Amino acid sequence: MIYEFSYDERHQFLSVYEKMLISRKNFFENYPEWGQAFQPCPVEDEYDRRCSPFYIVGLQDSSDAVASVRIMPTTGPTMLREEFSPYFPYCPDIISPDIWELSYLSTTADTTSLAGRNLMLDVLKTVYARAFANGIKQVVGTYPRSKLRLYRRLECLPFPLCEGDINGQEFCVGVWDISPLTLRHLTELQLRPF
Repeated sequence: MIYEFSYDERHQFLSVYEKMLISRKNFFENYPEWGQAFQPCPVEDEYDRRCSPFYIVGLQDSSDAVASVRIMPTTGPTMLREEFSPYFPYCPDIISPDIWELSYLSTTADTTSLAGRNLMLDVLKTVYARAFANGIKQVVGTYPRSKLRLYRRLECLPFPLCEGDINGQEFCVGVWDISPLTLRHLTELQLRPF
C-alpha cells in the first residue's frame, strides 16, 4: 500500500511515518557508506522538520518491508545546495520550479525478489506520477556510487551530473527525467516476468 503525506501531516499517518524512520535507520545500517560519509546520520533531519517535505511510503502487506522517499522543491533549502555542494564543485546550483530534490530513497524490502522490487517500483511510479501531475520535469538526487546497483536492478538509472568524494566514499549527483514515457517504463517493468 502506498501512502503520500507531508511532514506537517505526519500525525495523521504516525505509524507509517515511524515505520519509515525505522526503515531509514535499517537502510543506513545496511549501506554504511552513508554513515561513513555523514556522522551522525540522523533518521529525521532538519529538512524534515524545517521544510515540511513530502513523503511517499510503500508498505508491503505480507511483511514489515518499507520503501520510501522524500521529495522537496529545489526553490527552497535542499540537501544538494546546503550539505553536498562543497563535495561537488562543478555541480550547478539547481533552483527551478520544475525540478524536485529526491532524498532518503530507502528500502528494507529485498529488491532481488519480485515483491520487493515491485514495492520500490510502486514508490518510484508514485513519485513520477505526482511529479508529472505537478509539471515537474526532472528529479535530482545525491547517492553513493555503490547504490547504482539498486538503480540498475530497478532499471531506473539517473543521468549523472557529477561525482565527488565525501569522507573517502564515492558519491554522485544525478537526474531522472519525468515524462509519460518514463512513467510507462516503470509500469511495464512490473508487468515483465521476474
